[in-house]
Amino acid sequence: MERQLPARLTGLAPIVLPLAVVALARAMTFTDWAVANTFWAALLFAWLVTDSLMLGTIAKAKDRRPGLHASLGALAIAAVVVLAGAAGPVRSTIHALPPLVAAAALTIALFLGWSALRFLAAVRQGQPIDAAAMEALPESMAPVVRFASAESRVMRLALFGWRRAQDIPAGAVGFSYHCYLLPMIWTLLVLQGIELAVMHFLLLQWNPTVAWIWFALGMAGGLWIMGLAQSFRIYPVLLTEEGLRVRSGIMIDVLVPYAAIGAQVSGFAREQVKDGGTFNQAVLSWPNVMLALDHPLRVKPLIGRAREVSAVAMRIDDSAAFNEALAARCDGAGK
Repeated sequence: MERQLPARLTGLAPIVLPLAVVALARAMTFTDWAVANTFWAALLFAWLVTDSLMLGTIAKAKDRRPGLHASLGALAIAAVVVLAGAAGPVRSTIHALPPLVAAAALTIALFLGWSALRFLAAVRQGQPIDAAAMEALPESMAPVVRFASAESRVMRLALFGWRRAQDIPAGAVGFSYHCYLLPMIWTLLVLQGIELAVMHFLLLQWNPTVAWIWFALGMAGGLWIMGLAQSFRIYPVLLTEEGLRVRSGIMIDVLVPYAAIGAQVSGFAREQVKDGGTFNQAVLSWPNVMLALDHPLRVKPLIGRAREVSAVAMRIDDSAAFNEALAARCDGAGK
């Protein structure tokens, strides 16, 4: 644990420190000194923002050698911050410096043009929109792209997923796990709706703006839960030709090769499920299937960090049929 903490801090430093420098540089533009010396404040602000973002990009890159696209992306972000982030008097001085404005605009245009070409090339190669967006943007923007992609996916399911059939590819067998789960989620949604209505009415008596903001956030949260519930129905656990595909809505999608499955565990205890090496797919319930793996498997859920696991626990509606079908697949794979 003592070794992990410094490693995490080291990993966060290239992100946190540049942001802190940019925030301090922006705060500097609001000082009396900056108002009295707008020209020097403008140059200092531009230098601090550009230098900190570039150093952060270099620190995050493999072997401290960022690619040209990543470097141009850092410069483009710095250009946007420089043009729009300073206090009024300093910002006016920046806009009154044609060489600085031209360099910033050219940097932004080059980055957007190059990114658009990379995006179109990835789409033509058949990559999904989110994967193409990751190709087009710097690696530092990958978490933002993943978050936006997940949010868009959930909202589409909430609004348009009601009649969508289960996602079971050809040659695969699906096993549902939503029958026990959906009644609890719909009950939660009803209770959330009642709470939202009551709180909205009470907040209207105090501040209508706050009331409508609260209402919008509550509706967004309700749609998110609704989309997540739809994903539990649409994406069942699969037995495919390649292996067991453990899914839990849009949150989990992990392929476990049949060769990695050591045994189907029966009568497992609480300690086994709660063990840090167990990957638990069950949501709001206790698992009824557990698999011991022959060797550790690295998994990366939508929420949470990647980790190595030695067992997989699941909740399956028809666990007997699942265990029988899995045993047949494992036997067919030579296990």
